[in-house]
Amino acid sequence: MYFALGASLALAGFLLLNACFSLCVNFVFRLVQKTAAERPRATFFFLLRILPACASALCILSLVIPSYFILEPRGTSERIGWALSLLAALATLLLAHALLQGAASWNRSRLILRDWLQRSQPVSLPGVNIPAYKLPADNLKEPFPVVAVIGALRPRLFISEHVFDALNGEEFAATLQHEIGHIIARDNLKRWLARMCPAVLPFLPRAGRLDRVWHAASEECADIYAVQKGNAAPLSLASALIKVSRMMPPCNEQAIPTGAYFLGREDLPDVARRVHVLLDAADSSGAVAVSQSATRRKQFLLFGLLASSTLLLVLSYPTLLLGVHEVLEQFLHLVS
Repeated sequence: MYFALGASLALAGFLLLNACFSLCVNFVFRLVQKTAAERPRATFFFLLRILPACASALCILSLVIPSYFILEPRGTSERIGWALSLLAALATLLLAHALLQGAASWNRSRLILRDWLQRSQPVSLPGVNIPAYKLPADNLKEPFPVVAVIGALRPRLFISEHVFDALNGEEFAATLQHEIGHIIARDNLKRWLARMCPAVLPFLPRAGRLDRVWHAASEECADIYAVQKGNAAPLSLASALIKVSRMMPPCNEQAIPTGAYFLGREDLPDVARRVHVLLDAADSSGAVAVSQSATRRKQFLLFGLLASSTLLLVLSYPTLLLGVHEVLEQFLHLVS
């Protein structure tokens, strides 16, 4: 009963903390979403997406579980009530669904990757230091313009044959630099981790929009990388976006695995905005306006906050455990 009670408290605490952090994230996202289109902040939106699950897990592992096993007597007479059992069961279902979703996504990508490897042929592409393959268009269910980096740990680049034929040299080079931007940012790994983070309160008005805004921001950040670091011409990248968008089939049944692809059907509403940003960059001598000094200041500020928070937690840890244990006692009496 001792360990069952501790596990139930940990699961219920994870569920309630996740709900509280989700409400906070929803409020913060409401404040910043108006500027999302003006300033693509993919990393910020990714952190918002995983914050509820990660912060809840951190609190449970570092505070709730230690306070229970250190301060709760082994011969406790407290019992698991029906309310606590219900909360623990809901948390278990939530975690199981997230783990199954992540495993299914990984397995689906693995199966399609194996199929594509059997159908495609290796190619050597300039400036690409990962395995690259040409995917014959006839082997696809639909003539989908595949330009995709597949794989989180060992990425591979797949490009359909008709994309090779449709783009000229500069457009093709800009497209490759866009995909390299996804590789540098490890977007595939981030998307898989986000699927592994259980989301609660799906009824929140901006629960689904955060994922869409994060996806759009990651695509725009890859465009910025292609122009700034990859030395791609903004007009060439804009032209490639337009050409590939026109190659989209009217009904897409092609199964695209979890990966960073140049353009998908869900990206079509954002193509016009991305093209306008690139055209503005071309008018301003090809530079997309991103303040590197401001980014470094934010990084130093974030590091200082994390270091200060860690030091404060270490110094007040014993007192904090006592407070957490008192909260657990009050919570247990409430749900018993």
